[in-house]
Amino acid sequence: MEEKSKLKQNENQSLIEEMVKSGVHYGRAKRWTHPSIRPFLLKSNKNIELFNLKLTANKLNEATRFMKELIANNKTILFIGTTPAAQSKIRELAIALGQPYVVYKWIAGLLTNFSTIQARLVHFRELLKKESEGELARYQPKERSLIEKQLQKLKNLYSGIVNFDKLPDAIFIVNLAYKQHQTALKEAYKMKIPIVAITGSDNNINQVHFFIPANDKAPRSISFLLDNIKEELLSLKKINESENKSEELN
Repeated sequence: MEEKSKLKQNENQSLIEEMVKSGVHYGRAKRWTHPSIRPFLLKSNKNIELFNLKLTANKLNEATRFMKELIANNKTILFIGTTPAAQSKIRELAIALGQPYVVYKWIAGLLTNFSTIQARLVHFRELLKKESEGELARYQPKERSLIEKQLQKLKNLYSGIVNFDKLPDAIFIVNLAYKQHQTALKEAYKMKIPIVAITGSDNNINQVHFFIPANDKAPRSISFLLDNIKEELLSLKKINESENKSEELN
């Protein structure tokens, strides 16, 4: 038991050291600090807030455990990151896990007006089918140009949710303070969907169910945290797929 405890401590220490290298511990200037997140900050005389990475590591593990449970039960997590710093890593994480994502901009009503969004997705899938089968070439140049422009706009908006056929069982957000993400947050809250988030020092952690207090602005910090989450969740996904194949063979 003592050896397991020491191993866990060593793992957390290693994680904290990697966090420091990636700048996960940096918050914003003190004037932006939200009162709810103060218990997760170190005391500092300098102007920039610093996160207590021991607490960050604990919260990262807690949030990951929650998402692992969802993945293990074939639940859906909608990954959201529309800031330039988060877009590519959120897309990469979601695709690796086979989960939906939003990285271009938040689609108003995605959660609260789901039936309307579903109708748009049906139209989007029909256009994608026409494109893949070469049917767009049959239209006159002017009409084809208009359809292609429409299709590109739809790709930007809906590519990450093309097979989105039910409300998610949870959402994951990077940077709660971002205006578009506040809309997503309100919609999830209204629909009683659990919220997981990487929360900067300017975020209200009382708005979410599971939070990771960390630098949610810098690409390097975001990349490190999302890679860590991906590694944990992907290992579980592979186990699930292997078990499903075994059941099929039997």
